[in-house]
Amino acid sequence: MTTKTPAESSREARAHYLYGIVREDGGWEPDLAGLGAAPVRAVREAGLAALVSDVAGPRVVPTREHLLIHQRVTEALVREHTLVPVAFGTVLPSEERVRELLRVARAPLNRALSDLEGRVELGLKVYCHGDALTRRLVEAQPGLSRGPSEPEEDHEARLEAALRDCTAKDLDGLRAGLRPLAEAAHEAPPLGERMLWNAAWLVDRTRVAAFEARVQSLVARLDTYTFRFTGPWPAYSFVDVRLDVETASAAL
Repeated sequence: MTTKTPAESSREARAHYLYGIVREDGGWEPDLAGLGAAPVRAVREAGLAALVSDVAGPRVVPTREHLLIHQRVTEALVREHTLVPVAFGTVLPSEERVRELLRVARAPLNRALSDLEGRVELGLKVYCHGDALTRRLVEAQPGLSRGPSEPEEDHEARLEAALRDCTAKDLDGLRAGLRPLAEAAHEAPPLGERMLWNAAWLVDRTRVAAFEARVQSLVARLDTYTFRFTGPWPAYSFVDVRLDVETASAAL
């Protein structure tokens, strides 16, 4: 029986902040600093490894600094490993609770790791400049101009319908152009009035450059929109694993 040092026992009893889960890989240890500059380390169990760092208590305040540290750690991990990312603020009360979590959730975690193997998330947000697009539509289709006796409300309704049709067609073109290079897609609700599309794509690492080139080619034809292409990211949008940590966190 291995006797643990007081330092090891103290560390195992402390709260553990969870960044994500990978497959167990020998004696590999991440060379990363987590929250509060605590080292990120691997807790291994059931063929899996949870990436954690010690924290002082059961709650982590969602400050910008803490959010950026969480993001930086998960981005570094996903560059080298297939990662099941965990939402910000996930804290477990001890190392044993982390091991228990890996044992209990082993099957869904392994399925998620298989689904994400060699893949990353890329994001594409599209913003619409409504006035500029409306002017472009009227220039291209003079019939959209307001008639001499047309009520203003009727004219605005025609313009809005034409704008909806145009943006729907443009988004369909983006979907059709990007779909062949992605394993899966996820569309989240747009954020704010100007955002038109908020899409995430699960892409094989070997296709990231080709996917980005396709994005650049497609958006070059759509100069009345603004685009934001991001990633590679951990595949948050494509993970559907519920980790039951609420009870453990509340027990701290």
